[in-house]
Amino acid sequence: MKKYDVFVFGTGIAGKVVARNCAQAGLAVAIIDTREYGGTCSQRGCDPKKIMLAPIEAYEHASKLHGYGIATMPVLDFGQIHQYAKKYTQGIPAKTEKQLQDDGIACYRGEAIFKNPHTVTLNKTDIYAKTFVIATGLITRPLTIPGAAFLKEYDDFFKLLKAPEKVVFIGGGYIALEFGHMLARAGSKVAIIETGNRILKNFEESVTLKLQKITEDLGVDIILNARASSVETINGRYVVNYGKEDGIHQVTASEVFNTSGRIPAVKSLKLELAGVVTSKTGVVVNEFMQSISQPHIYACGDVSSMGLPLTPLSGLQATIVANNILGKKEELQLPSIPSAVFTIPQLATIGLTEKQALQQGHKITVLENDASNWFNVRRIKSDGYQYKIILEKETEAILGAHIMGAAASDQINMFAIAIKAGMNMEDLKSTIFTYPSWGNDILSYK
Repeated sequence: MKKYDVFVFGTGIAGKVVARNCAQAGLAVAIIDTREYGGTCSQRGCDPKKIMLAPIEAYEHASKLHGYGIATMPVLDFGQIHQYAKKYTQGIPAKTEKQLQDDGIACYRGEAIFKNPHTVTLNKTDIYAKTFVIATGLITRPLTIPGAAFLKEYDDFFKLLKAPEKVVFIGGGYIALEFGHMLARAGSKVAIIETGNRILKNFEESVTLKLQKITEDLGVDIILNARASSVETINGRYVVNYGKEDGIHQVTASEVFNTSGRIPAVKSLKLELAGVVTSKTGVVVNEFMQSISQPHIYACGDVSSMGLPLTPLSGLQATIVANNILGKKEELQLPSIPSAVFTIPQLATIGLTEKQALQQGHKITVLENDASNWFNVRRIKSDGYQYKIILEKETEAILGAHIMGAAASDQINMFAIAIKAGMNMEDLKSTIFTYPSWGNDILSYK
């Protein structure tokens, strides 16, 4: 029987950080993945998505400034966009595996399952470890509707060689919005079916509604308060049936994506045989990132109950897990975490929404404005700009910031720094920024 000090499930950022830190400290480490080494973000998520977005952003800038110095419009070639992203991702699996092997880590492929708390089985061979780390991330939430087998998942987007004629996304979260914005600009007719009364339900309502209007003006059909009931094929096309209060409706498509959400990838591990407690949010862990029922089993990244689908948080959790395995006893202190939706324009958020702040009993001041006529918007002829800042009334402490605009993903980082540094809104506004810049706009937030 093979024996290791640490056995890691998953080769994304979380699994890789734990494995390498432990191996470099002298422990015997093994790692396994069911897919290509390197994880979701680098190969079928954040990174290739942003790479594919770059030419589309350039096209968007050109189209807005056509006739204002741009004399001839460029042509989008979705096939070239696909190849651009593929060029970035194609070397990642081999490079990742070599890094791990160079650190003396045993690399496995396949689906290992737990046999008992200290043993997993891979291809009928038992492997023992003192410590296990679950870093398997998230998978698409399956839809149990007739015709579900016809549905594509988020990673299938990166296999598209051309923009489909018509695309339907089932679910109005960030994946549907980001992919939908790209495809709509590449010439696809896009529809989004959402069960709620607005898209991006976990984001601040007012800025989300502004983005929703911009998305509809782009030509995306957003179908709200609707639930997909089945998918079928008729004459070589997909037909998505969905229900609303007034009855059953249909929309046709050449591709249908399940973007209804993502769930922790734990079912295939048979964690119940190891006595590991799980929930809808993943492996239930304590402040040290240990399973609450099996302290020698850790979880980090998106699969842990303290996880959010954000790569920087995965890296932070992984460092803490490695430190704890090495005996340093470190607790996770969750900072305020910014997140962004990379549509055009972007949506970014940190901290509490207005509703959450009031529910928690805060007395608040709200700074909110539609800034679509401000200089930076008019300079590039962007579609819109809106912000909403939630402050503690007495101290002006920043409780939350929500921005929809061309540079929202960078502006929100200024609020992240301010919150971490204990700066209130007055402190932030007393900072001198470059002018005229998106950062300097914050001085005019009122």
